[in-house]
Amino acid sequence: MVGAAMQMADGLKEQLQSLTEGVAFLWPEITLVVGLLLVLLFDLIFQNKKEVGIAAISISVLSFLLVAQCLSFVPNLEAKDLFVGLITVSSGANLFKIGFTLTALFALIMAAQSKKYAQQYFSSSEWLVSLFGLLLGAFLMTASSNLLMIYVSIEVVSISSYLLTGLGKGLKKSEAALKYLLYGAAASAVMLYGMSWLYGLTGSLDINTDTFIVGMNAAQPFTLNIAIFMVLAGVLFKLGAFPLHIWSPDVYESAPMPTVTVFSIVPKLAAVFVLFRLISSTETTDFNWQQWLGILAIGGMTIGNFSALWQRNAKRMLAYSSIAHAAFMLSGVLLFNRAGIEVTVFYAFIYLIMNLAAFYLIQVFENATGSVNFDSFRGLGKTMPYTAILLLVVMISLTGLPPVAGFNAKLFLFSAVYEGYVSTGDQIILWVFIFGLLNTVVSLFYYIRIPYLLFFKTGDQIITKQEGFRWHMAWGTFLVLPLFLLFFRSDWFVDLLNSINFVF
Repeated sequence: MVGAAMQMADGLKEQLQSLTEGVAFLWPEITLVVGLLLVLLFDLIFQNKKEVGIAAISISVLSFLLVAQCLSFVPNLEAKDLFVGLITVSSGANLFKIGFTLTALFALIMAAQSKKYAQQYFSSSEWLVSLFGLLLGAFLMTASSNLLMIYVSIEVVSISSYLLTGLGKGLKKSEAALKYLLYGAAASAVMLYGMSWLYGLTGSLDINTDTFIVGMNAAQPFTLNIAIFMVLAGVLFKLGAFPLHIWSPDVYESAPMPTVTVFSIVPKLAAVFVLFRLISSTETTDFNWQQWLGILAIGGMTIGNFSALWQRNAKRMLAYSSIAHAAFMLSGVLLFNRAGIEVTVFYAFIYLIMNLAAFYLIQVFENATGSVNFDSFRGLGKTMPYTAILLLVVMISLTGLPPVAGFNAKLFLFSAVYEGYVSTGDQIILWVFIFGLLNTVVSLFYYIRIPYLLFFKTGDQIITKQEGFRWHMAWGTFLVLPLFLLFFRSDWFVDLLNSINFVF
């Protein structure tokens, strides 16, 4: 009995030591929780004139987190399983977390500069608590290697997103939030049911274990296909990809610009990471990932780009644009090789920079005119020339034309897709390549529309010509310069991606 007691004590000691080591690796998530609590406590303690304090705390926490993440980033970090396989930390996940933090920090800067919503964002803690919660959920999505943990982290992102959409007054905003909630609840229920099927087929929730992989390979194809389709539904919803994209335009149009900026980047990139992880654990099964992802990519490109052609609102146009870009990222995911991973991550981070710049510059025009309808952009190229030129550069990059980084992103992506077709001979990859090229041409017609209105049309609004230095010029330049830099020296980022140990 003494020996058994000593063994139990040693086992408990090892578990406690393992938990302690695991907590040390989760310092970014802990920093977010601390920041969330600080904002909440400050809001509860101080009743009047608290906007400056809330803004200072939130920006300081995210700035500290971003700097600490960059300084501690190790490209060739060996992947490590924590908390009995619930979480896997890796350099690839840490890179995505840096991108998420940068997006959230810039959303706070946009919120502080918003004429319509600055007071709403910082007068109380609701928006910031929800933002920190969404960021925490996205961090956990990139680290989760257990079906239950994946579900919980996706739900944290989803619930925070519903709150961010519905905060504030307005019938259109309430309608969009309710639609988002209903679609999200349905997708979540289907995904959870699919996960229960996978657990029943394998007897394990840990998707990295041999038990899970052996169980998946032994499952009947029909049952397995249904289960994976149900899980895929939840991931596609967070990705905002075809055919679960219906919520995007209404949510983008009704939500404030800083909130939409976060929606367009953070959940999408986190969903891409989860998709990589799911594919890596089910790649050897009878589920034909390449065929179905190819169909989803073709459908997303076509629906997103052609729907964007008919829009008359900048945020709705960018909503459909994001559906198309999600499809382009799926084009890299379906290659199932190292090149596919690298081009997808490269494309994702260029997309992050382009979207930050696009939404920020459109908010600058919204501050000037009070609207983001296309008619409000008429003639502003003469009164706000520098900002208009910056937006022109961003739209060229979103199209995928030189001399900006969007061209490199699509060039690398299409090159990898074509090489994938040459090496495998799979017809669906060829069709993805063809539709990708055609849809890139289609996208030019709606991306160039706003610059056309800025420089070649005249409007009715009377706006004083901006002269001298304005802060939004500095921030806009800060966002646009990387697009030029990564066009001429994209090898810097490519070399970084080559050195990263992507483990899914």
